[in-house]
Amino acid sequence: MRRMTRFNAVVKNVRPRTLLVSPLSYCVGVAVADHRFDLTVLFGVLFHVLAPLAANAHNAVTDLVEDGKNVPGRLKLVETAGEGLLKGVLYTCLGIMLVLSLLISFAQTLLWVFSVFLVLGYSSKRFRLKGRPIVGMAVFSMAVTEPYIAGALLGDSWWDIPHYDSYQPVALGVFLFCWYFAKGIMKNVPDYAGDKEAGLRTIPALLPSQLAGAWVAAVATTLVYAAFPVLVLLADMPDRLACAGVMVIPAVANMVSMVRARTPVEYNLVGQRDMYVSVVFLGLLLFGVRPSVGTALIGLLAVAVMAGADLSGSDSRVSRHITRLDAKVDISSGGGRDR
Repeated sequence: MRRMTRFNAVVKNVRPRTLLVSPLSYCVGVAVADHRFDLTVLFGVLFHVLAPLAANAHNAVTDLVEDGKNVPGRLKLVETAGEGLLKGVLYTCLGIMLVLSLLISFAQTLLWVFSVFLVLGYSSKRFRLKGRPIVGMAVFSMAVTEPYIAGALLGDSWWDIPHYDSYQPVALGVFLFCWYFAKGIMKNVPDYAGDKEAGLRTIPALLPSQLAGAWVAAVATTLVYAAFPVLVLLADMPDRLACAGVMVIPAVANMVSMVRARTPVEYNLVGQRDMYVSVVFLGLLLFGVRPSVGTALIGLLAVAVMAGADLSGSDSRVSRHITRLDAKVDISSGGGRDR
């Protein structure tokens, strides 16, 4: 019983619903490279599931000060799982990622080094990149940009790198970076109080109020989604890609809810809905790049996995953990006790 309780706590801390955008972005890159979906691609998908999983496990044990304010229930989850076990998950993931990268390609092996820096540097006490307003959001954006690059660099052999005759793949990569940069601003709005109290210099935390942060996030989100059809037109991409631009409607509607939000639970629900918008957007983008039954099923599977995680409550940011006030964990050393 104790083992199952710890396992459930670990699952909630690694947050399955947040692990989907990276492999989806990787698949978009693979489609851009016109590479067949084979065993090598499957290794790449697994690599880019493990990367955010490792990052979430790491964040769980490094962010206890701000989480005590933002997500008080998470402190109990970290205590239940144990700091040692979460660190074990982190390093096991990084090790498996190294093996996978060696099986995939030389380019992916180099990107593994970059991924380790991103995973550890984002929230580590030494670098604490998440506390720097621009650098932190740039690193956060790598959650979709690095996988896209990895997929786009996948060649027919271990050493091979595809040759592109146009700038379209680069333009799409730049867009994905900007798109997730805006998402990062939105992601930090619900954590305004805790981040400000912990001294994190996120973009919303630098503003005079949480409402001001919500407005900045709303404007940034609206601009990037509205810009996508324009990019398709200017970069002379296939017209079918513009279908992903329809996601501007639910994205803007969700940002209206963010501007109107006043309680932690309301802000948190906006973030949860935004992940659905992001996953569907990437699913439509993948289908637009390579229309097929297979790519459509990939997008549907991602949505199904996220819905399943939500129905089972397998996430440390569900509403009951936002409002929970009985999490008594020693955070003076920045980590939970390992039991």
